[in-house]
Amino acid sequence: MSKHVHVIGAGFAGLTVSLRLAQKGFTVDLYESSSRVGGLLGTENTEHGLAERAANALIRTYKAEELFNELGLTSVVPLEDSKRRFIFRDKPKRWPLTILETFATAFRFLPSFIFNKPSVFPRANETLHNWGERHLGPAAARYLLGPAMQGIYATGAEHLSSELILGPSFRRKTKSGAFRGLLTGTNGMQGLVDALEEKLKSLGVKIHLNTQVNVSELQGPVVIATSSTAAAKILETAEPHTAKLLNRINTASLLSVKLFFKTRQTKYKGFGCLVPQLYGMKTLGVLMNTYIFPDRDKTYNETWILGGNNAGDILDAADSEILKQIAEERFKILGIKDALLDYRLHRWKKALPLYDLELEKVLHELKSQPQGRVFLHGNYLGGIGLSKILDRSDELAEEIANRG
Repeated sequence: MSKHVHVIGAGFAGLTVSLRLAQKGFTVDLYESSSRVGGLLGTENTEHGLAERAANALIRTYKAEELFNELGLTSVVPLEDSKRRFIFRDKPKRWPLTILETFATAFRFLPSFIFNKPSVFPRANETLHNWGERHLGPAAARYLLGPAMQGIYATGAEHLSSELILGPSFRRKTKSGAFRGLLTGTNGMQGLVDALEEKLKSLGVKIHLNTQVNVSELQGPVVIATSSTAAAKILETAEPHTAKLLNRINTASLLSVKLFFKTRQTKYKGFGCLVPQLYGMKTLGVLMNTYIFPDRDKTYNETWILGGNNAGDILDAADSEILKQIAEERFKILGIKDALLDYRLHRWKKALPLYDLELEKVLHELKSQPQGRVFLHGNYLGGIGLSKILDRSDELAEEIANRG
């Protein structure tokens, strides 16, 4: 296989796979259709503190720590307050189940898990909600499992695939990538993006901004590191069957709204609060940023995440309407009305793949295809989150090198 690799898409997936390929001795050309690298990631340094465009951290795995070390970044880990996390059940609660519901859940799940573990494995074409009701009971499925997964996948458990969400955990053999908290840099996620860009340039990677490419005209291996929607369009002519599969992937749209307040909220000091969809609110969850990472804020602030699979027309609403909606839901959730100093609002249309039963089928069909010279990379391939994308970058670079 050619030692020249083309990577399309300079988000976190494209940046990290380009890094690993360059470190293995490949000549890499990285193409980005926009005017900057980083994709959704980015940080604005406002007069009130840092404002992230999207994700605010990576899961602190060993590989994530290694990446920070090799890029020369100073790691910032969460505050003690961030260990407190809330789920809304009439009000924010550290544990949303009653004592009776907790015992019922334990008696329902633990005997099977201990004495007949295969019986709790997720089934093919089974929603996460159905799995939860079978093994945890209705209360835990509704108030615990659903909100927890909604905070990651921006989708209610009744729409999620139990196999895609839980399968990897049941099959995991080692703990090398175990959860050890969160990790970010002193300059937020933009600092990570900038460090990756500089590292790539030092390794000779050529970065082409504002560039559209035709896969059919490229020689050698090609990595498509974009969203599934963009990948389908890129491969429409070169690999129409793959493009057709990718077009079947459903997506969710999100609103990320950073709010700076005049008064610090002290009633609920913690990482944030998740809101079950059964309450009919637009809010998926709120991050209490001031209580997550140290030395980032001059003013108390929160990030409100709205949308998901029930986004409706909220993304097309005016900023004033969105801020009014958040103020109303903030009072319902936190019981607080505070004066707003400033805000930053980001609309991400079709930003996240829905980890639903259709994606489960699509991934199965993609795996059955013979691997050619085009490799797919992105958050729709089995793992949402930057640390999982980093794992995929390592594996993909190794696969391409082994085929050489």
